[in-house]
Amino acid sequence: MKITLSRRTAVRAISYLAAAFGVAAGIAIQQHATARDYRSQLENTYTRALGDLSSYLVNISNDLEKGRYVGTSEQFALMAARIWRESGGAKSALSTLPVSDLHMDNTYKFLSQVGDYAMALSKKAAAGGEPSAEEAENAEALRNYAFKLRDYVDDMQRDIREGRITVDALPSGGGDDTEGTRAAHGLSSGFEDIEQTMTGYPTLIYDGPFSDHLLNQRPRMTAALDAVTPEAALEKAALAARVEPAALTRGDDENSNMPLYMFRTGDISVGVTKAGGIPAYLINARSIGAQRMSNQAIFRFAETYLKSLGFENMRATYFETADGICTINYAAVQDDVILYTDLIKVGVALDDGSIVFYDARGYISNHHARALPAPQLTAEQAQQSVNQSLRILSSRLALIPTSGQNEVLTWEFQAQTTDNDDEQPRRLLVYVNAVNGAEEQILILVETPEGTLTT
Repeated sequence: MKITLSRRTAVRAISYLAAAFGVAAGIAIQQHATARDYRSQLENTYTRALGDLSSYLVNISNDLEKGRYVGTSEQFALMAARIWRESGGAKSALSTLPVSDLHMDNTYKFLSQVGDYAMALSKKAAAGGEPSAEEAENAEALRNYAFKLRDYVDDMQRDIREGRITVDALPSGGGDDTEGTRAAHGLSSGFEDIEQTMTGYPTLIYDGPFSDHLLNQRPRMTAALDAVTPEAALEKAALAARVEPAALTRGDDENSNMPLYMFRTGDISVGVTKAGGIPAYLINARSIGAQRMSNQAIFRFAETYLKSLGFENMRATYFETADGICTINYAAVQDDVILYTDLIKVGVALDDGSIVFYDARGYISNHHARALPAPQLTAEQAQQSVNQSLRILSSRLALIPTSGQNEVLTWEFQAQTTDNDDEQPRRLLVYVNAVNGAEEQILILVETPEGTLTT
């Protein structure tokens, strides 16, 4: 059967086809433009994050150097608080970059500890103490590592500007060898080099077990909470600082992974989460007088303070007394399991029992309702994984963080050495997986008249 088309029909068909091709071409051009815009936005985001990271590292390095020449404890406290904020900002900038597939534990740990170490030295200075030679050397080592990290970041920025690395991570097709994948790998490889170098800085001993658990994740406790107004946050800050709201003035907000409203009065600085209005930390840099408080009173004041802020089911774990301040680590308890992942530090002044230091950021970052697994091993069974030369003093269940930012249920064994004929017996904490019996962690307890620390 022969089909014939009229001239009008043929013209109409050709017109429709031309229009269809035109629409298809327009869509392709639009998609290409959209992809180009997306790559441009992504490149700008990564470039800005690298620039922010570099700036934070420069500020950290400079403030650590300035700390060597500060003449008053008040100025040292301000500088330490600034280093703390800068380290949080650096972690936030790092989290924006395409390095999620890398294990950046060492770099995040460095950024966490540089802020915490500055605060520890600040507390010592506030009590009239002087940094020891070792502490000064540690601060200098941290400064050098911050500069080294900054140099790596600056080199990456230079490579981006000169076209040796492109930072668009938008795949342009299937398979693993796309331009975008190669670009992301180019940027990530630089951070792999960084991660390998961030292992030689000194071990910093200033807190209880697992107190350096990484804070690079978005806070779990505030994830589902509504934002609060600055006025509502002011009320919570006043409660934490034990002052009237009118006594506090608003400071610059802290825009890290845990966004905070900041308030100040005299020697006191307070941070309150923008989500939920939870007091995150407090620093009081006042001078500390002679000790007048008993240990029982110190722990009672700390526990009363935590309850007044709404923290229940907390148990004191380890403590240190230094330069007129007793800093106590409190861990959350759930079903008789110690949650070392959910820590709050409280510093009590020994002259009058007032709270001069408080840090709940670890708790806010990690606390959530957990479905804890039932232990598959009894304490006696788990003890078989402990070195037989150690004498077991006690055992209890504990949830501890892992290097991969996960959690594992363990049996915590407090043990004592028995083979040191020429030395005093040493106490250790040995953590054995309560499910499979693997030895997860060993910590050495450093016991002094001032308290108990771990290494």
